[in-house]
Amino acid sequence: MFKESDPSWLSIIQCLKKTGMPIREIRKFVDWCLQGDDTIAQRLALIDRQRESVLKQIAQLQNTLETLNYKHWYYETAQRLGSCDALRTLDPAEIPPEIQKIRERLRAGDSRP
Repeated sequence: MFKESDPSWLSIIQCLKKTGMPIREIRKFVDWCLQGDDTIAQRLALIDRQRESVLKQIAQLQNTLETLNYKHWYYETAQRLGSCDALRTLDPAEIPPEIQKIRERLRAGDSRP
């Protein structure tokens, strides 16, 4: 019923789907694979585009994680000090350098990593 190569096909299809690639593009990739070596350049270009897309997604998620880390520190510190107002007079030396960096980025309105 199944061929030996089927798990490999399923694996790459699942991978491409996880990158957010539309089914239409995945089908195109599969068709190119079935066509043989004449489509290697197209397949490579498609994979490179998806790699770039995933790298951008990773950067966006890293930025989101940094923002959440900052807010965690903020509320954890506010809880320890007894209020959010206490953070306004906090000595900058008490703020970890990585938190200062994120805080400055957020204050500047920069949502990029």
